[in-house]
Amino acid sequence: MAGKESCETERKKKIPSIFLRCKKSGVVMSSTEDELVRQLAQHTDLSSLASFNSSIHPYQFDFIIEHERGIKLFGIPLFSHKSLWPIIDPSHYQSINGKKLSIPISLENYPLPDFDWQWQWDRWYVFMFNDVDPHGWMYSNVFFQCAKWKGKYYFGNTVRKRVWIRLRKKCSP
Repeated sequence: MAGKESCETERKKKIPSIFLRCKKSGVVMSSTEDELVRQLAQHTDLSSLASFNSSIHPYQFDFIIEHERGIKLFGIPLFSHKSLWPIIDPSHYQSINGKKLSIPISLENYPLPDFDWQWQWDRWYVFMFNDVDPHGWMYSNVFFQCAKWKGKYYFGNTVRKRVWIRLRKKCSP
């Protein structure tokens, strides 16, 4: 029981400044969380993020990729997960390793792996890395398998994705 109480006291409910491109936000994090965020910021592509968790025990980052398909019409984005093509496109939510995730309604319904884990952050944050727009989206042409993703929408871009992130900690030894 003492392990669960100490885990609860370490829990932070502040927004990590690295994931939000904003002015000095005055975010307060534990030194461990701050160091993890600094290490994570050095990873510049999705493939390197997948292996990052193996080196930071007892902490783990959960990464979820959100996919949408659509267009911009007169400057208005008309993208939706409901426009994804069955069989060809990935699911609305996908793990960083490419595993399909069935998350009902909201990311907040994404479960912890088991009762030994506890969320360190109270919600999911958009991972602002590399070339992304102000909302964290990366755009590409017709297919999600394309190697070129840009943070700005160009005519002909019909797919987009963004990465969500949340920190958890293993509370039992």
